[in-house]
Amino acid sequence: MSTAQPGSAPDAPSPRPSSDGGGVPRIWQHVLLACGCALALTLLVSSYLQSSLGLDALDEVLAQSAQVDHMDQLQLLLVDSETGVRGYLLTAEPFYLEPYETAAPAIGALLERIRGDFSDKPGMQAELDALVSLVEAKQAAMSEAVARRTLEGEQPNDLVGKILMDEARDKILSLRAVLTADVTTSIGISQDRFRLTRSIGIALAGATLLLLIALFAVMQRQAELRGQLTELLATENSRLEKQVRQRTAELRRLARYLTNASEAEQARLARELHDELGSLLTAAKMDAGWIRRKLPEDLREAWKSRLDRLQETLTSGIALKRRIIDDLRPPLLKDLGLLEALRALAEDFAMGSEMTVDVALPDDVSTFDEERALTVFRIAQEAFTNIRKYAKATHVTLSLGVEASVACLSVTDDGVGFDPGGLAADRHGLAGMQHRVQTYAGHFEVVSSPGQGTRITARVPLDN
Repeated sequence: MSTAQPGSAPDAPSPRPSSDGGGVPRIWQHVLLACGCALALTLLVSSYLQSSLGLDALDEVLAQSAQVDHMDQLQLLLVDSETGVRGYLLTAEPFYLEPYETAAPAIGALLERIRGDFSDKPGMQAELDALVSLVEAKQAAMSEAVARRTLEGEQPNDLVGKILMDEARDKILSLRAVLTADVTTSIGISQDRFRLTRSIGIALAGATLLLLIALFAVMQRQAELRGQLTELLATENSRLEKQVRQRTAELRRLARYLTNASEAEQARLARELHDELGSLLTAAKMDAGWIRRKLPEDLREAWKSRLDRLQETLTSGIALKRRIIDDLRPPLLKDLGLLEALRALAEDFAMGSEMTVDVALPDDVSTFDEERALTVFRIAQEAFTNIRKYAKATHVTLSLGVEASVACLSVTDDGVGFDPGGLAADRHGLAGMQHRVQTYAGHFEVVSSPGQGTRITARVPLDN
């Protein structure tokens, strides 16, 4: 029986390069990817360089063509000027001079352009100077011929002008031939560059095609794994979305339970205050009245101010108890319903202040259950409280509507407004309203800006 020495593994298989599920070593995948990147980068750089060279050549051809056009324009202007002058010399009609007078300033500007065209050709400056001299001499001859015809009458043929015109035309054709040869040379260079670009592009495209074929084989082997991963991710995302919906529903139910528990505790406290504290205050007030009636006349007069103050204090205590009970559990909401409770809230809010309140309520709110009616009332109550504290408004609008099983409560004021984006973190009133709306998966919106008032909109679904 053979034994293996420590540190050796005679029966273990030799290590193999790691590969993907298709059996292609990853090192070759990396090599193919690197080659592909290199080819793509080479193709991009080569295309960019060759395109830049081609564009430069085209720009050069266009510039040279413009120079040829300048020579043609000069010749055309000279011919127009000569034609106009010869017509004037033969007929003495001034309208024949119109082409001559129009061409004269244009020829000067065109000569400046031609000088600029030949600024990069020092060897042609002598020819250019000769052309400029001939053109100027021709213009002077035409001007002199026109002046003689005007002052002296009919003149013999302008032989000097014809000779100057022929020489200027020959010089223009000579310079134009030089420029045309430059254009032909530039076009040939551009063609050579485009041929080279085409050859390089074909070579690089062929290499890229071969690389793509090799990569396609690798990608085909990995397609099944990608499909499995996609299916796994879709299943996991579906599970997570379902879990999120479940947790969201649980949180909403918990929030609704806490809100209902808080309202129930407030109702219990209101009942305790009404039963216990109310009876105590009422009994104390009755006892104070009994004491007042039983006191002797002289003591009653002596203690009148204190007895009156005691009666007022007990009366204020009873009123305070009633206000606290109304805030804890609005009696009108339970006894007369949501609509009357909202009207009473608006009337109490406008009472004793300079604000006016407009109320727009539906005719029927039978679709509201007790919880949602209390939610809508609490939101309106908190909105009025915020307006009283911060808005400095003069007009408030309260509206309630029902559309597609969704209750829409809106409270609008014309107060100072604020920036909702810079709302302080301690504005618990708005946070409480939003929390109540989110409990029913509703939508809460605050629209306001400094000096433009505020509109609070709460949409509460009426179904479960």
